Amino acid sequence: MTVHGVPDKFGRALAALFLIAALFLTGCSGPPGPVLGGESPTATPTPGRTEAAHPSAPAPVTDLLITAASIGLRDASGTTLSTFDYFQPAGELVAGLSTAFGSAPTSEHFEGGSEVPPGTNYIWGDILPTGSESPTPWDGDFVLVDGVPGGTSPHEPNTWVKVSSSAVNGVQISTVDGIAVGDDAAEIAARHPDTARPQGSRRDIFVGLVPLPPLDSLSELTFSVWLIAADPLGPITEFRSPSPNWGV
Repeated sequence: MTVHGVPDKFGRALAALFLIAALFLTGCSGPPGPVLGGESPTATPTPGRTEAAHPSAPAPVTDLLITAASIGLRDASGTTLSTFDYFQPAGELVAGLSTAFGSAPTSEHFEGGSEVPPGTNYIWGDILPTGSESPTPWDGDFVLVDGVPGGTSPHEPNTWVKVSSSAVNGVQISTVDGIAVGDDAAEIAARHPDTARPQGSRRDIFVGLVPLPPLDSLSELTFSVWLIAADPLGPITEFRSPSPNWGV
């Protein structure tokens, strides 16, 4: 007996299986479809290499301002980078000045005399012949004098400076009002008539006076910057600071 319709149903089922297989193979071989509900994923960029920040170098010292109270180290903008006074240990001033001038000093010990205690001169720049009016040997363009024993604030400084040049190693050196070695002594004396006086064959001018407290029976004590002109009609040849004036 033949069952009618079985071959037709079997053929249709077989055809359907072939169609499903064809669709499945087509989907596997084609490009990936879009991600539904969002954008296609993209690669995350790798951060670039960054250099660590370096601290800026300190500004170079371009000039020194010498007053009766301190030594100021300044840069090209006029900003004071550091300040030293004459009561600090000499080693601190030597270190600061060596940094400012870019070189270590020449040091010379001296034994002292009847009115000059022993000590050490620290010299930057050229070493110069000692003048007759110099209280210590071993002069130079810039001399830091460290006497022994050390002084006591506020009347006896540990150190003092002697300047015989307007510049050392390219660093300009001046005192109050911009006065420097080489400036006209007569012109400066006219600006400071109360403290300018002849001293033998030279001219002395005292500027930038700093008052000090009385000491025992002495009053009106000051420190100042002592300007010296070897020729009264010539230039300033040297200045020293601090210079004590005890009113006597």
